[in-house]
Amino acid sequence: VEDLRGRIELKSEVGVGTTATLRLPLTLAIIDGMHVRVGDERYVIPLSAVVECVEVPDHSGVEPTILDVRGTIVPLLHLRREFHVDGASAVHPKIVIVSSGDSVVGLVVDQILGNAQTVVKQLSRLHAGIRSFSGATILGDGNVSLIVDPSRLVESAVLDAASKMRAA
Repeated sequence: VEDLRGRIELKSEVGVGTTATLRLPLTLAIIDGMHVRVGDERYVIPLSAVVECVEVPDHSGVEPTILDVRGTIVPLLHLRREFHVDGASAVHPKIVIVSSGDSVVGLVVDQILGNAQTVVKQLSRLHAGIRSFSGATILGDGNVSLIVDPSRLVESAVLDAASKMRAA
């Protein structure tokens, strides 16, 4: 399963039973995707992982690291920093809240461009070590857009938040 860049999730409840979920990345498929922009780069987030979209509250130029969404604390992952995208952040960035398993994270993007069906193409072996993306697609204008792997980003953000809490 790991060789396929997948994972198995087990969830047990006493007196109810155990649920095993097998998650495998897409290799060549058509998905519904949310197209977003970060700087001059465009990315696709699988709609199956999107919970909701919200606006970043005004923090007077300070990048927030968490957001309270109706009583739930959501760690934020700034894709500009995560993907090393040059340029200044948008004046009014957006947050795409995605889930994986029982965890959620807010992906901070400059702009939400819209939703569209997207053909997923597998990344080449040269890109096998890049864990943040599950594939790529060719956009209508001929440009290539990487498809974000929400489960990997959620996992990374949860581990990062846990290590920060231990250090505090």
